[in-house]
Amino acid sequence: MANVVLTKAKDYTQEEINGAVLKTLDRLNYDLDDKTHWIVIKPNLCYYWDYSTGETTDPRVVSTIIDWVRQRIGKDVHIAVAEADASAMRTKHAFRMLGYEKLRSEKNVSLVNLSEGEIVDKVVSVAEENFVLPLNKMLTNADLIINVPKMKSHRGVGFSCALKNMFGAIAKPRKYVYHSKLANVIVGINKIVKTNIVLVDGIIVAGKTPKKIGVVMASDDALAVDLVVAKAMSCEPSRIAYLKLAMKEKIGNTGSINIIENPVKLEDIKKAFPKQNYFLQELSWKLQLKLLRLYSKMSRDVIPPIILE
Repeated sequence: MANVVLTKAKDYTQEEINGAVLKTLDRLNYDLDDKTHWIVIKPNLCYYWDYSTGETTDPRVVSTIIDWVRQRIGKDVHIAVAEADASAMRTKHAFRMLGYEKLRSEKNVSLVNLSEGEIVDKVVSVAEENFVLPLNKMLTNADLIINVPKMKSHRGVGFSCALKNMFGAIAKPRKYVYHSKLANVIVGINKIVKTNIVLVDGIIVAGKTPKKIGVVMASDDALAVDLVVAKAMSCEPSRIAYLKLAMKEKIGNTGSINIIENPVKLEDIKKAFPKQNYFLQELSWKLQLKLLRLYSKMSRDVIPPIILE
């Protein structure tokens, strides 16, 4: 059985966020091995957006996770906060701009660019098709992986949370090359790299607009928490391609999910989330693309591939 714990911070102070994160992790009661030494924390730093936009993981949440790990395992553990370069983002700049270099100094942790260092190619089969994904060896050697995604809408796949966040860990910077098989690759990376703990940052979420809702979720199963988050965002899981494929490929527990509402309820989150009108969003995006292609044809300017994917 997979567990998903729901908690809410009363306000947005560091003290309240600390309390909500610690309460959620303690209630999850994950069985930590005292022999655990190498720990990777994977936030969502998809671009240079500040956490106040709801697009990137709040460094205050990561800070509390670091404290919790050291309290539960010991001060001698090696903790790396890790992210890979993206098509329109360089990790070294994101770390500096989004408060993670400050976090490194305060908490004595490593900051790792997963697109650099020892990279290995991993073959994975999804829907009877093989994919080769480049990964930093740190991910395959870690004793514990803590996935810290955002709870947010996503134009391409409907919504983004734990499974999608691990897509960002692929070492290849120009990830738009995977977009034609995006659902398969999302499932593939999660087959290769198993998340041990998920801590969802829903303090500020990104839907139709950014909104403070103060939600923190924790789970021991990435697929299970994504299914719960999808419902909280009023998304039908069977209509999200990568969730449907993940269930078919059985990469997580879907048969029995124990939702611990502590004290916030799923229905309360559903009411609070700023729902996106996906039909109007898709219609608007298609119109924008048509105008962009017309502009490109008339001006002979080049459209960046990431926009078209």
